[in-house]
Amino acid sequence: MKGKLIMLLAVPVVLLALCGALSPAVAQTEWAKQAQLGPYAPSKQDWAAIEAAARKEGKVVIYSVSSRIFDIQKEFKEKFGVEIVGYDLESTDQIRKFEHEYKAGVHQVDVLFNNSAPEMTAKFVPKKMVWNFVPDSAAPFLAENEKKPFLVQRWSSRVLVYNTALNPSGPPLDNLWDLTRKEWKTRVLTPEPMSGVMGSVFQTILQHPDEMAAAYKKEFGKPITLSPGMMDASEEWMMQFLKNEPVTMSSTTQIFKGVSQVKQKNPPIGFTTFSKLRDVKQGANEAAALFDMEPVFGVAYPTVFVIVDKAPHPNAAKLLIRYMMGEGIGPWNVIGDYAARSDIETQQVKEFNVPPFEKVKLWSIDPEYVFKTRVDYVNFYMSIVP
Repeated sequence: MKGKLIMLLAVPVVLLALCGALSPAVAQTEWAKQAQLGPYAPSKQDWAAIEAAARKEGKVVIYSVSSRIFDIQKEFKEKFGVEIVGYDLESTDQIRKFEHEYKAGVHQVDVLFNNSAPEMTAKFVPKKMVWNFVPDSAAPFLAENEKKPFLVQRWSSRVLVYNTALNPSGPPLDNLWDLTRKEWKTRVLTPEPMSGVMGSVFQTILQHPDEMAAAYKKEFGKPITLSPGMMDASEEWMMQFLKNEPVTMSSTTQIFKGVSQVKQKNPPIGFTTFSKLRDVKQGANEAAALFDMEPVFGVAYPTVFVIVDKAPHPNAAKLLIRYMMGEGIGPWNVIGDYAARSDIETQQVKEFNVPPFEKVKLWSIDPEYVFKTRVDYVNFYMSIVP
């Protein structure tokens, strides 16, 4: 269910991701308790006053994990008289940039639009460097874990996709264990396994050994036999997967193009961001998600907003967040990006002909598990990588 899905931290390669927005089961942990509203969220939101103050501020500065921020600049300026100054920065980069600026006393950014909420929680919340803000217009449509510790705009995911044009009979595989077969050697594209999001994806698979054992039996018709040194089915899967020489690539866009190009032979499959399917173009790039994979076809994580401490344009920040949670969500209203707002998600399910978020076969990332086992994961990975 949406309320159970968690988000992922992007961190430097050698240290693995912490993870994301907390599920109801862990919503009362210290992380969640620390994320208070701060000075940017009075009990009553007077939007006429906020908009008037935002116009006087004149602009809002946002570090955005999505380049689609530039798609709303013109309309926002025309509607509110406020300029969006956007910086397209990967989550780790924007956190590093903000942290450096804040410590130096440079206060230029207002909003972080980011998929590394746990890292922000660990680094910034105890020092009151960021604040949560939930527009009252969006609150009734959000689950509790989408309102704290930080406001969730949408749920993204890393999923397996295949080339539909060159597989007219349907998906060429239906089980994660297929990725260990000889015919897929060097034909699986993946982001760097030690990077933030993908590292947490693999950690999540490692967290589900019983499901991976059941998937093995379903695929091969017999119980799994573990190799020396492997503790369970998940470790065995990852060891065999890496022995099959997956090809690492620097971006999920490259992976999508590598999988979906129609002018190729023996197309690979790949782990990419679900929303890349918005770039499907008949006759050029044709792909679809492997929805029916066993036991899952991917892992989901949310993208969140925070207003930074000492934001120079706090009212414009609030106005932008409200806009991007509602009428300005258009650039993110695409297949593979599930809106946190339940009313918008209902429309997406119909428009894109996808399963409801609570029913789609995705595993959630457990933030405490990923945080506590990050060093173990790094050590395990280094011990099995060919």
